[in-house]
Amino acid sequence: MTTTISSAAEGWQRMPDLPEPNGGMICFAAGEDILVAGGTNWENDTKKWLTKRWRFDAKANSWKSLPPLSAPLGYAAYDGPFSAGGSDGQKTADAIWGWKADRLPQQLARLPQPATLAGAGFADGRLFVIGGAAEIADFSTVTAHCFEWRSGSKEGQRLHDYPAGPTALVAVAAGKGRVFAFTGATWEAAGKQVVNRSAAFAFDLTTRSWKPISPFPFAARGVTAVALDEKRIFLAGGFKNAEEGFTDESFIYDIASDRYKPSTRLPIRSMVHLVKTREWLWTLGGEDRPKHRSAACWRIRLSELLQKQ
Repeated sequence: MTTTISSAAEGWQRMPDLPEPNGGMICFAAGEDILVAGGTNWENDTKKWLTKRWRFDAKANSWKSLPPLSAPLGYAAYDGPFSAGGSDGQKTADAIWGWKADRLPQQLARLPQPATLAGAGFADGRLFVIGGAAEIADFSTVTAHCFEWRSGSKEGQRLHDYPAGPTALVAVAAGKGRVFAFTGATWEAAGKQVVNRSAAFAFDLTTRSWKPISPFPFAARGVTAVALDEKRIFLAGGFKNAEEGFTDESFIYDIASDRYKPSTRLPIRSMVHLVKTREWLWTLGGEDRPKHRSAACWRIRLSELLQKQ
């Protein structure tokens, strides 16, 4: 693969690149600004674990540096201003952090066990953490464990296991009264290989139970999900398989009909990071080739994206 730029990037506006290539970072919106922290990239065939924080100033149309994290952090599960777990490249974390634009993150609580490469969704004052691995470099440590952390409490609580079984790099988004999980990957011990999945499930906050929903259109890992509103979830990017590699395909999942509709393709084939601000949907950096990260950023108006549905 010689290039990762999509030829079908209609509607996407190229924005100032991230100050450095990044994948596995935490990112969230603050109004029309965007905050980025931690993550990973590669230099001279060596993986670097990052501590830097950046803020995209929408008015100035530029990235500004913020005080760095006290230690590297990558591949944490996060949604909005909360994150859980992650890794510094050596040790897996169990901390739950609260993030704000104007200060360093604050540790709020702990998970019952360390987790990285998990997915997270925040709904009804609760952070739900799904799947993940105990060790960043050992996919055989992937679990089906799920946790719920209630804002204000000091520890997350174990939920029923994820019905698809041990899963990492799962795409998670919160909808009305439910948390949705799509795709991901597991470890196949017999073949000693990572196997992608298309399975999808929804966790009902009222009944506190998992139910299957329509599977994703194809098996993949590293797909990213973001709720556009209470009715629709945008899912995009990820890694399909060795033959097809990374993808720029995107879909909008309609919660009421339990159906996926192809949407505007991403401008890059990558495990992207998606952030929704008031007016825009952003795609930021991500893993676009093995041992490579992108610094590219684009955005598309939410109104334009939804008009095409």
